[in-house]
Amino acid sequence: MNGESKLDQLFQTYRAACPDVEPSSNFMPRLWQRIESRHSFGFVFQNLARTTVTVCAAVCLLLVFLNFVPPFRAGAVQTPNYTDVLMAEHNAENTDYTEAIHGAIEEPVSASPSR
Repeated sequence: MNGESKLDQLFQTYRAACPDVEPSSNFMPRLWQRIESRHSFGFVFQNLARTTVTVCAAVCLLLVFLNFVPPFRAGAVQTPNYTDVLMAEHNAENTDYTEAIHGAIEEPVSASPSR
């Protein structure tokens, strides 16, 4: 058997397995009825889950955006927020190890050990 005859045999097997559908006025309604009969609870739950995840992602993006946009207050003096206060307090003089650093810098280091 050559390749062409194998292909013809494959097409004949396909035609026998899948007969031609006769077009009629009920073709589309029957097709939609078969499609909708395959929709189960799992399909409905899957659509609900996808919608919920999309809405949650949109809400998260909105909240992230709102965290980066400073609030607008007309005519009011802006008070510093928590991160601004932390950054203002964080300097070398306010750390616990400042004395150790200054003490190490101020003490002279001898090159030879004393006996």
